[in-house]
Amino acid sequence: MSGTYDYRLVILSVVIAVLAAYAALDLAGRVTTARGHARLLWLCGGATAMGFGIWAMHYIGMEAFYLPVPVLYEWPTVVLSLFAAILASAIALFTVSRPTMGRSRLMVGGIFMGSGIAAMHYIGMEAMRLPAMCTYSPWLVGLSVVLSIGISFVALHLTFALREHRTTASVRRIVCGLVVGLAISVMHYVGMAAVSFMPMPFMNASLTHTIDVSRFSIAMVALFVLGIVFPTSIIDRRFSRQAERLATSQLQLQTIFDNMTEGIIVLDREGKTVLVNKAAQRLLLLPDDPDYAKVIEQFEGFSLDGEPLPPSQWPTVRALRGEFVQNFEMLYRRKSNGETGAREISTAPVTNTNGESGQVIVTYRDVTERRHMDEARNRLAAIVESSEDAIIGKSDTGVVTSWNKSAERLFGYSAAEIVGGSIKQLLPPGREHEEDDILQRIHQGETLEHFETVRAKKNGDLVHVSLTISPIRDTRGRITGVSKIARNITETKQMERQLQQSQKMEAIGQLTGGIAHDFNNLLAVMVGNLDLLERLVTGNEAALKRVHTAQKAAGRGADLTGRLLAFCSSVELKPSPNELHHSVQNMIELARALGPNVKITSHFEHSIPLVRVDAAGLENALLNLAVNARDAMPKGGTLTITTQRCTLDASYPPVQTGELTAGDYACVSISDTGTGMSKEILAHVFEPFFTTKPRGKGTGLGLAMVYGFAKQSGGTVRIYSEPGLGTTVSLYLPLAEGQPVPPSASPALSTARLTGKALVVDDELDLLEIATTYLDQMGYATLRADNGPNALEIAEQNRDIDLIVTDIIMPGGMNGVEFAEKVRQYLPHVKLIYCSGFPANALTEPGLPQVDCPLLQKPYLRAEFGAMVAAVMEGR
Repeated sequence: MSGTYDYRLVILSVVIAVLAAYAALDLAGRVTTARGHARLLWLCGGATAMGFGIWAMHYIGMEAFYLPVPVLYEWPTVVLSLFAAILASAIALFTVSRPTMGRSRLMVGGIFMGSGIAAMHYIGMEAMRLPAMCTYSPWLVGLSVVLSIGISFVALHLTFALREHRTTASVRRIVCGLVVGLAISVMHYVGMAAVSFMPMPFMNASLTHTIDVSRFSIAMVALFVLGIVFPTSIIDRRFSRQAERLATSQLQLQTIFDNMTEGIIVLDREGKTVLVNKAAQRLLLLPDDPDYAKVIEQFEGFSLDGEPLPPSQWPTVRALRGEFVQNFEMLYRRKSNGETGAREISTAPVTNTNGESGQVIVTYRDVTERRHMDEARNRLAAIVESSEDAIIGKSDTGVVTSWNKSAERLFGYSAAEIVGGSIKQLLPPGREHEEDDILQRIHQGETLEHFETVRAKKNGDLVHVSLTISPIRDTRGRITGVSKIARNITETKQMERQLQQSQKMEAIGQLTGGIAHDFNNLLAVMVGNLDLLERLVTGNEAALKRVHTAQKAAGRGADLTGRLLAFCSSVELKPSPNELHHSVQNMIELARALGPNVKITSHFEHSIPLVRVDAAGLENALLNLAVNARDAMPKGGTLTITTQRCTLDASYPPVQTGELTAGDYACVSISDTGTGMSKEILAHVFEPFFTTKPRGKGTGLGLAMVYGFAKQSGGTVRIYSEPGLGTTVSLYLPLAEGQPVPPSASPALSTARLTGKALVVDDELDLLEIATTYLDQMGYATLRADNGPNALEIAEQNRDIDLIVTDIIMPGGMNGVEFAEKVRQYLPHVKLIYCSGFPANALTEPGLPQVDCPLLQKPYLRAEFGAMVAAVMEGR
């Protein structure tokens, strides 16, 4: 008996098979991602839906086969076939939901699933009740079973591969569902082809429990079940994705929260801890469930200046009152172990969707190390700023990056003027190559120590500096900048020159002494033989005349030798306590014979105690100075003699060079109004046989002898001269020991720190530098000029000048007094101090500027300078 197929039902069965296959692929992903009871629920529900779909496809396929006899179904067998389909589906879903899919697991799962589907098919065939006998082709039955197992292998493999694919409209899943659904349909219809029906006059089995299966009811039920499965899976997947994203987000937030370096505590309005992270537990040593009120009791709080901070003022307590702060820093001390540190605390309200604040978030940041670094950085910056040396930072290309106060004082540029500019601004002409050479050596990793050179100030003056330059490296050792320390050695260089001059004079003295000693021996032989010769030629007038002439020349030679020995300290002096003014008066009496054109004036300080000198040597030295003064005034002039007591401290150059010891001295100064001398001549005036007088007018030993006398007496000599104006020579002599010494009139160094702006004017750059340094140390902002016109221009631009310290005798067509007169026209209240190497009495002579303000005589000591400035500024 043959039958025919209703292709509409065939197509419907294929559609249901494809939908069931697609449902299997989709449900596999849900079973895999589900956890706990949800996993079991999805496994059971998915197996039921998938099994029902396969079972429905089977029965609709059988109904598509039309036989010319009535066909009924035994419902217990039908239910058994449905159970077989559900069991096969459950095995399939369980297999693909495992973490891994090995070959053995795939084989076992495929066999069980394929056998279950084949069993469902042939159990369903056994449920048929019709007047015919069913016979099966063994080959086709075997083929259908093999197809069922093979299809199961493919379905399991594809389902496992696509179970994690989250796109619901995935083309790959649709294609795979189509392939598997068609394969299941092929297996079913191969199984249908394996059966043959032989007509019988009676039913092939009992009709008990038989039912008439409606093909359309089965199709509708199948489509309904699958219709429920798909939306349910889609909705659940969406919710699952949202839940997964939420869980992932919560996990990320919790991970971030727990790994933050800042401690975070969330409190409710009653101060109870809602949330706390690990950093807060570590910073505050909190338990897992802390009571914040007890936490506060473990600490003492302080403000940044060390004042106690009551708990009511702590940021957390204030936040609970509704007062929120940001980046509030406070110090703390733990009561249990005395641990101290610093915290930066910020507070903020936690609001809900309605904008209501029910909680408070408190953030703690440990800033102890940062404060220590800031304090260390501030201390280092203070050290740099307060250093007497100029400390300069620059890039590895020579651009200035930092500039301390001492650099401002040394070079005259403010930080705002030079930072960002090239360091080559400080290089004087002819030294431009130095900076390139320095940077090249720095790039090679070298450090330059005590490199002595010359740099230019803002006003063009040159200053001697000693440089220590070293590379600045980062943490990886790369050179990123340069550190330069500049020390002003201008005064040191000046002292070195003085020491060299002193050593030179000492060497000349030793050489001269040796020559004079040998010459004395020769003179002794000559004088002795002349005496003998005189007796032998008695009565011979012509011969006696020659002898007397030779004796006279020998006497002059002996006098010359005596002067040489006096210069080199080889003549034995007999120092004793003497009245200085007595020797000076004796010299004045002798000096009156210098000529009618020489006016002699004197000014004595009668408080000077006895001095320890050789009186005859002193008078001889003073007389030599008086004679030199007369020779310097060929047309006449004024000779001024002054005495004063002075205190030489450690800042006085001869004391620094070791030429003198610090202490009290008597000073005798002899000033003239003669032609004066240039700096070049002054450098040689104490050398033996050096003279500026015409040939035959002088021996060149006068000042040399004075120098030797002062050195041998334990004192020194200083000379000051201005070309065309005159010269002052000052002898510093030691006081006699053991004699009553009246109180010294030398001023003490003022310790008061003054303020204001001062202008220093002097054509001697070394003295200009010294005076400026003194005023800087006293607290003044200083300006400087090397002549009157420049000083006048500076004064016009700075109307707030409080003090002017000016030299009197200067080049440039304007002396100090004339400059002061012009300045007073628009600065009537400015304080003035004059400086000069001439004594005040000497400046009263015609032809010299007449001073009307306090006069500070050069060379001056720091104490004298400071006392004079303090007295003038205080109106004393």
